[in-house]
Amino acid sequence: MGHCIQAIIGTRRSVQELTHDWACAEQVVLPQGYVMIFLTDTLFDRITERSNKSDRDLSPVLTYLTEAIHLFLQQYSLHGRLAYIETDYCGGVGTQAGALYENGQLQIAPCSGEKTINLLLSALGVQCEPGKDAFDSLNLGKYRHMPD
Repeated sequence: MGHCIQAIIGTRRSVQELTHDWACAEQVVLPQGYVMIFLTDTLFDRITERSNKSDRDLSPVLTYLTEAIHLFLQQYSLHGRLAYIETDYCGGVGTQAGALYENGQLQIAPCSGEKTINLLLSALGVQCEPGKDAFDSLNLGKYRHMPD
């Protein structure tokens, strides 16, 4: 079974302004007061169009971290920490990557590897439930594909 998503995760409070400003940014409510917003094609395109920035990738490990998305995450991280994650797994083989933004700055530079998302979620403040890592504590395994 695969897992392929691009998403922004933060507390409800930290994404409130973002979802207010971007009607196409639908919230997925997660445990512990967190919210996930999929970086859908529609949201990606609107951010890019509005920013007038290039769609040049800024990181070799993050496919969708363009100049426009980077500036978007910087701006909205002024309201609270935001993790940006990407997964691409099929049959247990694949990659995960992400970055953390806070106070308009990149706090954890784009990185990838087996424990990357758990590192970012821990930096957000996600508490691990007994016998679970941060990823499973937020039930992220149930969101395997991007919405249409």
